[in-house]
Amino acid sequence: MRFDITDNVIVRALSKICDMVCLNVLWLICSIPIVTIGASTTALYTIMLKMVKNEEGYIFRGFFKAFKENFKQSTIIWIIVLVLGVVCWVDFRLAGVMPATAGFLMRSVFLLIAFILLSVTIYAFALTARYENSIRATFRNALILTVAKLPYTLLMVIVTVGAVIASLWNSVTLMFAIPLWFLIGGSLIAWINSFLLRRVFLVFDDGEADNDENSGGDRE
Repeated sequence: MRFDITDNVIVRALSKICDMVCLNVLWLICSIPIVTIGASTTALYTIMLKMVKNEEGYIFRGFFKAFKENFKQSTIIWIIVLVLGVVCWVDFRLAGVMPATAGFLMRSVFLLIAFILLSVTIYAFALTARYENSIRATFRNALILTVAKLPYTLLMVIVTVGAVIASLWNSVTLMFAIPLWFLIGGSLIAWINSFLLRRVFLVFDDGEADNDENSGGDRE
């Protein structure tokens, strides 16, 4: 009986971690121009959605292929989200100078809007990575999933926001967090979210499977 060192849980785990580190570096480098953050994040989710199903293949080739193919749509989505985010942040800050009760209510409203915007952003990039659709349809589906899959939405927002808050908690946590973000932070969050998104996207995958079966039946 021959022992294959590559067929080992520890080796496979280390290989995954190495891939995630490489993807994180690629994501950061491709996000440096700022305007390319959308395309970079979509490419990251393209690989991560495959990785959670052990179908990632060549990560470098896959990443740059997804980056190029989804560049235009992802960039437009990113610009729209960025503008809405800035407007929401400015309104939130302005609400802080309002009288106590009114300011609290307005800040609560803008926090809710921020939650929805972040959720839609996560879904929008993942949907662009997984499916071909128009920008309008992508935003519509992202908004529907935000509400229809609320437990998954909450978990993904908690993972994303929680990681940022924990990093900025104090100077000590920030000191440890910075190298982690440069090393694996972004890809780790995308990996966790992709596990949840895999369950969320079953509603689309099952629908496609049913359509294929019906089409096959018609052809017969």
